[in-house]
Amino acid sequence: MTFTTHTTTSKDGAIIGYKQTGAGKGLIICHGAARSSAHYEDLALALADRFTVYIPDRRGRGCSGDEGPHYGLQQAVEDLAAVIKVTAPDFIFGHSAGAMIALETMLTHPVKQLAIYEPPISVDRSFPFSWIPDFETALRNGDKIKAMAISLKGLNIVEGIGKLPIWAIVLFIQALSFTEEKGQRMVDLIPTLRADIHMAEQLDSQVERYREVTIPVCLMAGTKSPEYFHTGLKALSAVLPQSDTKIFDWMDHYSPEGNVVAIANHLKRFFSMHTTVVIS
Repeated sequence: MTFTTHTTTSKDGAIIGYKQTGAGKGLIICHGAARSSAHYEDLALALADRFTVYIPDRRGRGCSGDEGPHYGLQQAVEDLAAVIKVTAPDFIFGHSAGAMIALETMLTHPVKQLAIYEPPISVDRSFPFSWIPDFETALRNGDKIKAMAISLKGLNIVEGIGKLPIWAIVLFIQALSFTEEKGQRMVDLIPTLRADIHMAEQLDSQVERYREVTIPVCLMAGTKSPEYFHTGLKALSAVLPQSDTKIFDWMDHYSPEGNVVAIANHLKRFFSMHTTVVIS
């Protein structure tokens, strides 16, 4: 099965590209931070037997336009809304920063059902933000690898990496980028993390706003992910009128890119439901 590429125009005129595959009811995949549509092609293919899957590239990535100097939460929501308008999906799945943007978009442009995996929802600064100044300094100095190392240490998403010194993480990233195309893509996309992390900081302790999201929402996380993601999910579960929570054993923050069969199977189950029920 292959992908076709399309574009639409956001409210401010920015070009937003997206990939399409499969057949059936429409499902948008919203990619995570420092990622593009290319990272989610395997997941899209695992879903393509049931859905027409669309993977937009957020600004600064893939077939979409540049972020520009004013890119932030409002533009991210408008971009997703533009894709919703042209594709008319029934469902959305969002991962990480894409989950945060998808949830925010449901306040103004709801679809029938939403599933989100580990959005960076912060409650009373529960999400780690202290590394941001050093990260931005490294970016200003043109050192994307050091910036990536600072973000990995600060977020501690990869188990144990938070205990390593920056120089050791830099060496790890250098080796990864030299030997794997995927690693180099991550380095190239690291400047886009700036906008995403500022969106998360902007929304700190505003979880109550999501009481207005009335569609069924599946909240997803892995047991091997940092506790701050679980803190955010618990806060969302308490305010969303219709939500179920699924915690995957032995999965981590990057599982929507790697453990695609398990994620796809669960999404198929959830999106086949038209009333809210607890999923075991």
